[in-house]
Amino acid sequence: MSSSDDLLKWDGFDDAILGVGSRCGMDDILVYSKKKMAYILRDRDNMDIEEAIEYLDFNVLGAYIGKRTPIIVEDFI
Repeated sequence: MSSSDDLLKWDGFDDAILGVGSRCGMDDILVYSKKKMAYILRDRDNMDIEEAIEYLDFNVLGAYIGKRTPIIVEDFI
């Protein structure tokens, strides 16, 4: 398992981290809750939930930053 210093993070979303994902033969990555990320945007940036989800879909999910890009769990179920 990687140390937390080796993992790529999205700034401002530490409270949305669910844990570390491990993949065979690949680097560990952080796993985030999309719901918690949306609530952070709602509270911090005064977005409504629809705006926050749209922001995340375009600016976060659409941003590939290499093989260590964190995963977002779709937990709006």
